[in-house]
Amino acid sequence: MTLDQIYHYLLWFLIGFSGLTFISSFFYTTPYGRFKKADEKFELPSLPGWLIMEFPCLVACLVTFFTTGGNSNALVPLVFLCIWQAHYVYRSIIFPLRMRDRGKKMPIGAVLFGIGFNSLNGFLNGYAFTHSGHLLNNDWLASPWFIIGAMIMIAGLSININSDNILRNLRAPGETGYKIPQGGFYRWISVPNYFGEIVEWIGLAMAACTPAALAFALFSIANLLPRALAHHKWYVKTFPDYPANRKAIIPFIL
Repeated sequence: MTLDQIYHYLLWFLIGFSGLTFISSFFYTTPYGRFKKADEKFELPSLPGWLIMEFPCLVACLVTFFTTGGNSNALVPLVFLCIWQAHYVYRSIIFPLRMRDRGKKMPIGAVLFGIGFNSLNGFLNGYAFTHSGHLLNNDWLASPWFIIGAMIMIAGLSININSDNILRNLRAPGETGYKIPQGGFYRWISVPNYFGEIVEWIGLAMAACTPAALAFALFSIANLLPRALAHHKWYVKTFPDYPANRKAIIPFIL
């Protein structure tokens, strides 16, 4: 079996798995964060758990990019590699190091799933960046697809980082428990960090126009949209004064 065949088999696997994830997430919420089971036996502290879970996406994309015989010296693939690595430097290193709730625990099962998914995702997108014919033409950087997609990515990343900062500063040092977030996109939706993540990967799918980037965007929607609805339901149930006009994940709509 060639590497190209492996890429396509794994790509179809991710697309199918996205559909399964979307359906199952309405019946089962992955038990981490506020949905973590109280009797969970196998856990890791949140800081090493997050680092271990997210770091493979950083490494897998980089290794695949330079070792699979693609056009790793071409300008456009290098631009996409930089975009990808910049996001995951933030997500896998900066974000966990800035977390205040380092005493919280993460189920090992969630960490293992994250390792598997991020390794797969990093491979698929690293391979696609260097093996997609349209990305070998430098004119792609001036195309409407790239320009609009990059702008959408930047908007999503900005929403994501701003929402993370609001959550980080929600409690004073030493405080525990949950509060109602305010400001930023929290004016309109309950989980703008999820919204920003989805917007970001839709932007990548537009900017790159590769099946791997599209599959990642589909999985992000399939995974985060049902979880956002569960978050919103939890907020409404937990806080009697929760803003009635606030939606779950799409401002003014859902």
